[in-house]
Amino acid sequence: MARIEELLLNARYAFRPRKPLLLGRLAAAVLKSYVLRRPPLRYVDFALDFACNLRCEHCFATALVQPGRRRMEVDDYARVARESMALGAVNFSFQGGEPLLFQDLGRTIRACRPGLNVISVTTNGTLLDEDKVSELKGLGVDILTVSLDSSIAEEHDGFRGLPGCFDKTMAGIRLALSGGLRVTLGTVVTHQSLRSAGITGLVRLAAELKLILCLIFPVPAGRWTQNREMLLTLDDLEYIDQLTRSTPYVRTDFQANFGPHGCGAVKEILYLTPYGDVLACPFIHISLGNIFEESVAEIRARALRNRFFAAYHPRCLASTDTEFVDKYLSKTFEAQQRPIRWQDAFPEANDDLP
Repeated sequence: MARIEELLLNARYAFRPRKPLLLGRLAAAVLKSYVLRRPPLRYVDFALDFACNLRCEHCFATALVQPGRRRMEVDDYARVARESMALGAVNFSFQGGEPLLFQDLGRTIRACRPGLNVISVTTNGTLLDEDKVSELKGLGVDILTVSLDSSIAEEHDGFRGLPGCFDKTMAGIRLALSGGLRVTLGTVVTHQSLRSAGITGLVRLAAELKLILCLIFPVPAGRWTQNREMLLTLDDLEYIDQLTRSTPYVRTDFQANFGPHGCGAVKEILYLTPYGDVLACPFIHISLGNIFEESVAEIRARALRNRFFAAYHPRCLASTDTEFVDKYLSKTFEAQQRPIRWQDAFPEANDDLP
């Protein structure tokens, strides 16, 4: 019964009668994945800029800032979108920092052909008002992923570094829903917070509002580079597995795949910085290549020869795979400039790992 509810919820988020061409592309992607067993690239995540109006405890944005580097422009986003769509991508996401501060957000979204794709924006929700919601819907935005880290206002405000932001975020969620946008909640969980009243309250809130609550694993990056106490234990991971099986409303990224359960980095997901660096995900600060130098297809093909990215890894590489964190991700911790090059991260071979 839970699986049926999960499928119905997925359909509700994906179904866009105002985007008939998208429905065909989604059907083709699902067919290729399930019948031909060749999951295509599904999701491209753009970090538009790292400016933000909050000061979150776990922020990694400043770790990737590189003043003076060439930045992607609208034409670059359009080219990356074309190349990614040729590889199967049906979902383009925009984040930051806070993307609602990005002045060219509208033109950038339009460059990614919203009539043919699911468009999502990740926001802290504090800048949403009726005009902004209407503008986003008019641009073809389908889903807002709103960061909400506790159902207890004081806890959320403390984590996000701004008193009163919980109330603003909740008001933004209500405006988005009433304005016809789908909403998912993005929630960082740590060993200390996972079973807390604040997280339990969010699980109830998601069920009440019939929203997807996506649990985000803690990563030793940014302000948490030296923090290992917050990492999830095996017992925590088992608790999360039980939780996601008990309700269709609680997910991890592993359950969004076209393909098998596991880490979809590179196989289905790519993340781009404002400088054109292609990363496996926002938390692995290792550049797999740059779109100013190579095509998306070339970068992805090389990355798929890496044993960590070739298969659906059973653990989150950046958070719960100790081999990957200790041997490879740790090289980014003290780097003077991030992301580091893939050649420096994986020196065992020119293109791949044995």
